[in-house]
Amino acid sequence: MTKIDRIDIRILDELQCDARISLVDIAAKVSLTPTPCARRIHNLEQAGLISAYVGLLDQTSAGLPVNAFVELRLVREREDEISSFETEIKKYPEIMECYALSGGYDYLLRVVAPNLETYHKFLREKLLSIQSVDSVQTSFALDRVIYRTSLPLQYLKADG
Repeated sequence: MTKIDRIDIRILDELQCDARISLVDIAAKVSLTPTPCARRIHNLEQAGLISAYVGLLDQTSAGLPVNAFVELRLVREREDEISSFETEIKKYPEIMECYALSGGYDYLLRVVAPNLETYHKFLREKLLSIQSVDSVQTSFALDRVIYRTSLPLQYLKADG
């Protein structure tokens, strides 16, 4: 892991809160001038700590209020089937997140949809058409209690 200090952590925190913040504003907030601040940001990008700058859309305003959490089991967990499954699901933009799991299911997916009918069609026509899929269990979110995009930076170890 790249060595970072408290100023780097403050820069990361500012960028997590607002990726559109100007360099001048970040520099002022962390008590630097713009040039060394820009150098630090560049170093954080090169180190992979900053992987992208994005605009977060409001899911409901975008017409995709349904969050389906799909627990999925494969027929067999052979390397070729795992690879094939993971390649196939990357084609579906409805799948927002996918995690390989330990325990009773092999994967957990978060799928978004405009309504239950559309989700059902996605399930039948896309997800269940993947040969290696054995079974799925879907739970629907009733309400979003916590949604964070910022990582808890208090766990980063700062040098100095």
